[in-house]
Amino acid sequence: MGFSYRKTFKAGPIRITASKSGVSYSAGVKGARVTRRADGKVQTTLSVPGTGLRYTETAGRSRAKPTANTAPPAKLPVQSGPTATELRAAYQKTYTLAVQQLRDGVSGAEVRGHLHNQGLAHPQVLKAVTDAEKYIAGEVKRQARQQAKQQAKAAKEKGLEAENARLDGLAAEAAEQLRTGVAWHLVDKWLKNERGVGFIDRSNVRGRAKKIVKGKA
Repeated sequence: MGFSYRKTFKAGPIRITASKSGVSYSAGVKGARVTRRADGKVQTTLSVPGTGLRYTETAGRSRAKPTANTAPPAKLPVQSGPTATELRAAYQKTYTLAVQQLRDGVSGAEVRGHLHNQGLAHPQVLKAVTDAEKYIAGEVKRQARQQAKQQAKAAKEKGLEAENARLDGLAAEAAEQLRTGVAWHLVDKWLKNERGVGFIDRSNVRGRAKKIVKGKA
C-alpha cells in the first residue's frame, strides 16, 4: 500500500487541493464549477441539484509523465446535459412562477438570485425570467391604457352632464320670456349678447325652450 497525501485549502471563492499527484484549483457556485486539475486539464461541471442531471467537460492536455507503457489512456464517456424536453419543462415552470412572483412585487434580480442559489442558472431557465419581466411590463402598460380610457370616458360624461345642465338652465330662462310674449328673435338676441351663447347652442336652447313652453319637458 503506497504513501498518499491530500490537503484542501480555501482562499476566498477558490479551493486549492494539494495531493501526491500535484496541486489543483477549483472555483464556482452551486450547480456550476470550473477545476484546473493537477494534470493540467480544465474540467467544467454543470448540474441541476435534486434532478440527478450533470454535465462534465474536460479540456486541455495532461502534463507528460515518464512511463514505460506508451499505450494511450482509455477515453472516458462524456456525460450529456439536460435534454430539450427537460429544458422546455424547466422553462415553463420557471416562467409561470416568475410571473406570479413579479406580480407580488418580487424583483427579477431576486428571482434570478433564487435560481442561482438552487443551482438552476441555466441560460434557458434564466431566459424564462426575462420573458416574464417583458410580459409583466406589457401588462402594466395595458392596465395604464385601460385606466386612462376609463378616466377619459368619465370626464367626457361629466362634461356632457355639465353642458346639458347649462343648456337646460338657459332653456328655462328663454321659455319664461316666451311665455310673457317676448318674440323669439329678441330671446335669441338676448342669448347671444347677454349669455354669450353660440349659434348652434342657441338652436339647441330654442328647441328645449319650446318643449318647456308646450309642457313636454
